[in-house]
Amino acid sequence: MQRGVPLAVTVTRWIGLLGASLWAGVHLVLAAHVAFPGNLTATEVYSIFFGFTSALAIVTAVVFLLGIKNLYLPSLIFYVIDLALLTETRTAPALFVGKVLPVNFYVEISWLLDVLLIIVSAVLWKIDK
Repeated sequence: MQRGVPLAVTVTRWIGLLGASLWAGVHLVLAAHVAFPGNLTATEVYSIFFGFTSALAIVTAVVFLLGIKNLYLPSLIFYVIDLALLTETRTAPALFVGKVLPVNFYVEISWLLDVLLIIVSAVLWKIDK
């Protein structure tokens, strides 16, 4: 624990670190296993997207660990956008696929983690000055 950092901030950072790491792990699995039979373009685009967002989630985990205050707001925006995209692809036809994607275990975990990380990012942005 860093000197002079309140315990509540440290605990919130660690929750963010663990949540972002788990989020990255889930999306790395998806990057390796996403497949749209008969649609190679969609498979490639979604696989790259999941890999890229996993890398961004690893960066946010480091942001939470190190307490880089200037990057809490970008982390918040990242998870809000992800939640919006995740919800949109379950309610309207997904880009490159042309149909609504199903809700499964990975989607439910991602929704839960997105909400958790939105809360953590917002709290840290407000209290960790």
